[in-house]
Amino acid sequence: MSEERSEPDPAIAALPRHRGLPRTRVTTRTTCRTCGSDQLTLLVDYGDMPLAGGFLTRGELTDQAAFPLRLARCSGCTLMQILDSVPPAEIFTQYSYVSSTTRTLIEHFARMGHELVAQEQAAGRLVVEFGCNDGILLRPLREAGARVVGVDPSDVALRASREDGWPLVQAYFDEKAAARVKAEHGLARIVTGNNVFAHVDDLHAIVRGVTTLLEPDGVFVFEVQYQGDLLALVQYDTVYHEHACYHSLTSLARQLEPHGLRIVDVKRIPIHSGSIRVTAARLGAPRQASPIVADMIAAEQGWRPEEFASQVENRRQTLRNLVRDLRRAGRRVAGYGAAGRSTILLNFCGLGPDLVEYVVDMSPLRYGKFVPGVSIPIVPPDVFQERPPDYAIMTAWNYEPEIVRKEQAFLARGGRFIVPLPEVRIVGET
Repeated sequence: MSEERSEPDPAIAALPRHRGLPRTRVTTRTTCRTCGSDQLTLLVDYGDMPLAGGFLTRGELTDQAAFPLRLARCSGCTLMQILDSVPPAEIFTQYSYVSSTTRTLIEHFARMGHELVAQEQAAGRLVVEFGCNDGILLRPLREAGARVVGVDPSDVALRASREDGWPLVQAYFDEKAAARVKAEHGLARIVTGNNVFAHVDDLHAIVRGVTTLLEPDGVFVFEVQYQGDLLALVQYDTVYHEHACYHSLTSLARQLEPHGLRIVDVKRIPIHSGSIRVTAARLGAPRQASPIVADMIAAEQGWRPEEFASQVENRRQTLRNLVRDLRRAGRRVAGYGAAGRSTILLNFCGLGPDLVEYVVDMSPLRYGKFVPGVSIPIVPPDVFQERPPDYAIMTAWNYEPEIVRKEQAFLARGGRFIVPLPEVRIVGET
């Protein structure tokens, strides 16, 4: 492939990397979100980081915001959490994440929707999803025969509900939103919220909403990234302001019990490089808990979170040194995937437009925008095909099998992928 050096846009490269907003807009926690303990141990201090999903237009580049980002762990209930909370309106009102741009997620939620309706005999009954995004789960739930309602504050959800015709309560999910759904549609056989249970500062407000809305024998089924996989795969790039919490099964049990819910089943799933699907029911409901629940909670006692910080620094330095060496050798480097992970990875590793030419992404909502903080342009797939780099950092490394299958032409021409985690490695070398 070409060894021609491609210089970044000088106007972009000269911009300040961060411009912090007043700290009064950030709330810093001193107690655990789940159990209220003040026994929080700092694991990683990322410094000031931009909002991971806050992709910028060219006109916004001169007024970028950055907020402190620190990851801690509670010794009481084992919840990992960020200490610094940004107001939700800063994050989710103009939210650009669209679930259905990824084939892996489409297939995953298609299976989940049909399985849930069959397992819970929910055909003809109400299923409510909070954080429904573009309806990626609501569609298969409806296809399987359930009545569906979404709850989500984002413009992505609003557009999808209008296009697809499913009811939406455009709000953050809490008791008030749940009461509105209940008044308009009745009680829910299933309440579900996937990959959003970690997105709020007040976890108890969500659970109170669930108990407001759930039938006496209904279930709360939700998916979250699993803390055990975050630690094992050193997933420092999944830590950002939009993700307030990183759950263990231990912490989830502590979260649900005060509200009269208990975990009755859990399933390990590969989505987002390691997640769990948790099923909870009311304490009085006649449901037998699966033995796997107690087994997983017991196994969590053997985790070693204190090693996480040194592992993060090792991966960070290795990736930065590799990219700098490639650029010194005249190789062109791009990023592949403008998800939230990419914002944190590029900023935390100090990979700006002098090192990374562009980031390619599949979502039209991001075309022509820039990765915040580092100000790297986001481009559509045709740019990657017409101006392929020598190396592409797989910033969406959690979709490695899908990306490799899709980009066989890039690899066949001699292109190589840099996979940053769980160990830095190169795909495509012979």
